[in-house]
Amino acid sequence: MAIESYPTITVPLKVEPSGVIHIFRPEQTRVNFELVVLGYKAGETPEETHRRLPTVDIADIHLIIAYYLHNTEEVEAYLRAEEEEWVRIKAEIDARHPDNAAFRARLQARLDAAQQQRAS
Repeated sequence: MAIESYPTITVPLKVEPSGVIHIFRPEQTRVNFELVVLGYKAGETPEETHRRLPTVDIADIHLIIAYYLHNTEEVEAYLRAEEEEWVRIKAEIDARHPDNAAFRARLQARLDAAQQQRAS
């Protein structure tokens, strides 16, 4: 059996007015696109990503990885812009609330202790 044509498959992405890209399936999920891409870049399999993000259909995870592989330059530019925006916003918040650093340090210490307890 020969395939005579390839179906057009839509990647389920929605660009919000703010510029943030979500995986979007009405009534199913609205997860940030970069969570799938960053998982892939960190070596996660699509199945591992699905376990971490169970509201995202496994087929959509494969589509998003394929989209990333076909549009690497544009996606990497988007990820850099998101990271720069996050750093800018974090610096702005830290400047307004200098006590946040101490609070984050306490939270990190609690997280580290809980992880050590689970490991033993």
